[in-house]
Amino acid sequence: MCDEFPLHDDVRIVKDKLVFISRVYSVSRGLGGRWGELSTSLYNCRHQIDEEIAERRRHQFINDVASVVKVHGMLNQIVCKTLGVHGHVAHGRASFSSKYLHFHAPDAFPIFDTLSWAGLRALTPGFRSEVPQPAPYHRFCERLSHYIGQGRAEQMSLREIDTILVQQGREGMA
Repeated sequence: MCDEFPLHDDVRIVKDKLVFISRVYSVSRGLGGRWGELSTSLYNCRHQIDEEIAERRRHQFINDVASVVKVHGMLNQIVCKTLGVHGHVAHGRASFSSKYLHFHAPDAFPIFDTLSWAGLRALTPGFRSEVPQPAPYHRFCERLSHYIGQGRAEQMSLREIDTILVQQGREGMA
């Protein structure tokens, strides 16, 4: 759907993308059904969002980690602010934001959720962040970059890596 409609220039299509992505990844529960409000917020920020996503599509994750984290933070802030205005808990939307961005640029934005985080931690024991108190997605991307840089996944797509992380996460939680 995001390949066919990559932009945020039609609020109805943005809403459809939000609903579709949240259902595919079962994240709708934490968004409070605020599809109209969220789609309007994304539509209102469309120029910045579309420009940033288009730029990230031109690069692989491993070559652009800082920018990936920045764009994720921007989207996460929009989502949290929108939900907060409507009385919902306005933090902890990093998982949804990563999935939304991944749908738009799958080679640039890794998926961050409980399973992928557990899997990555299991595959990178002893890793310590160089950033003091990084946000969860930042910490995840830094650790994922380390994992890829060790030569364990250099020739793999982010989708392939995500599959490994989720599988490892499931095994660790079983």
